Amino acid sequence: MPRILLLPALLLALCFSSLAFADTAGVGLKPDLRLLIDISGSMKESDPDNLRAPAMELIIRLLPEDAKAGVWLFGEDVRELVPHGVVDEEWRRQAQAAMALIDNSGQRTNIPAALAAATYDFERLDPGFRTSIVLLTDGKVDIAESPMVNAGSARKLLTELAPELGATGIPVHTIALSGEADWLFLRSLARGTGGIAEQAQSAEALSGIFLQALEMAAPTARVPLNGSRFAIDDSVREFTLLVFFDGEKSHRLTLRDPGGTEYERTQSDGDVDWFQNSQFALITITEPAAGAWRVEAPEGARVRVTVISDLQLEVDPPPNSLPAGRISELGLRLTEQGVVLTDPQVLGAFNIAIELIDPDGARKLIPVSGAYPVPADGEYRVVLPAMEVPGRYQLVAWLQAQTVERELPMYLEVVAPPEKATLVTRGQEPPADDFQAPLMWMLGTIGLVLLVVWMLLRRRKRRKLELWQKRARQASSITESGLVSGVVADQQEDRSGLD
Repeated sequence: MPRILLLPALLLALCFSSLAFADTAGVGLKPDLRLLIDISGSMKESDPDNLRAPAMELIIRLLPEDAKAGVWLFGEDVRELVPHGVVDEEWRRQAQAAMALIDNSGQRTNIPAALAAATYDFERLDPGFRTSIVLLTDGKVDIAESPMVNAGSARKLLTELAPELGATGIPVHTIALSGEADWLFLRSLARGTGGIAEQAQSAEALSGIFLQALEMAAPTARVPLNGSRFAIDDSVREFTLLVFFDGEKSHRLTLRDPGGTEYERTQSDGDVDWFQNSQFALITITEPAAGAWRVEAPEGARVRVTVISDLQLEVDPPPNSLPAGRISELGLRLTEQGVVLTDPQVLGAFNIAIELIDPDGARKLIPVSGAYPVPADGEYRVVLPAMEVPGRYQLVAWLQAQTVERELPMYLEVVAPPEKATLVTRGQEPPADDFQAPLMWMLGTIGLVLLVVWMLLRRRKRRKLELWQKRARQASSITESGLVSGVVADQQEDRSGLD
């Protein structure tokens, strides 16, 4: 199974951070999504089946009207695949036609140029839109042959561009598609801009990443599932059923309304919009009947039901990431047809709670309705306790009243604070125990070496002394034998005189 079999799911999850369904958290800003897609040659291995195309198909179908969006491809350079502009039928048509142009023709991975292209209007951003960037890559900053140049360019992005984007409120959500991607850089870029980073090492891991990233990046109210059933109340004007399939199993999908009417893939009319491929199914029902609906999906499928209704649960979530130990606040309100509910009797009819789940699975319930008085302006300001342990936390906002049920999952990453740098002006004093033991060992070794040298020198000196004594004895014995030099010579001289 390809490692990015569920790539459309993960990509959608991160893109949802800029989408605005009726029950999506936010304060009325329209989404502005800017998608950057890596087309370097290494994508032939990371994405052999080119699942980036169906991922775009899903995004194109889910982008709301009047949003803004644009798509850029990058390798050694950057080219605009779908012009950045308002999403309408013409934009969707262009985007669907452009999906076939996604290839693997790039030679490098010019991430700086891609980010520059996506922020071309940085100085004149429309205040009515909430801008976010999704960066999809399987590599690292690669703009030149020189590693020094590449490292310098990556460092400039993290130290200059990332803080500027973060201060402006433009998160960069990063997706690493393989183990070859520079995960440290992508994670730092996401955190520096207030975005989230996801890493896809396998298809199995990607499924879990999607389920969490979807809820972390975009808190979207949905109706809870009870097995294969979900309840639709009278306030729902439209619901969207999103089903992600698991593996290459049969993808037969059936939907039944409260009256027993069955909907299948082949059925599509004015009230039913059914799109399905090998990766996912997206079904939208307008003016649905109130009551219990049932979905029959293949084994292992992931199902989500989001709703557009007159009654909306709106939440201003905490940032995507927080330093450990910091206390944060969450804003929560109920609206009906866009108007915030303030009537104490009406608000008192709803049971509102927030559940906090830490990385180890421990749960803590905050009973908002019981712990907080009904606010005069309808805006609950819920204080979240300090989260000391780094890791990924889940927050779920619950709403219940008679037949109405909503759940709003959110995720946030708690990061350990960076260690403060200190200026050291002298060497660190070692502990006494750690210092004395090595010193005694060193002194003992030196003493042993000196003893061996002394013994060798003494032995050599003794051998020389014995040699000198031997030579002296030999010389003394020769003298005592009577052999005197010159005797024979004198005799020869006498003989020569006689002659």
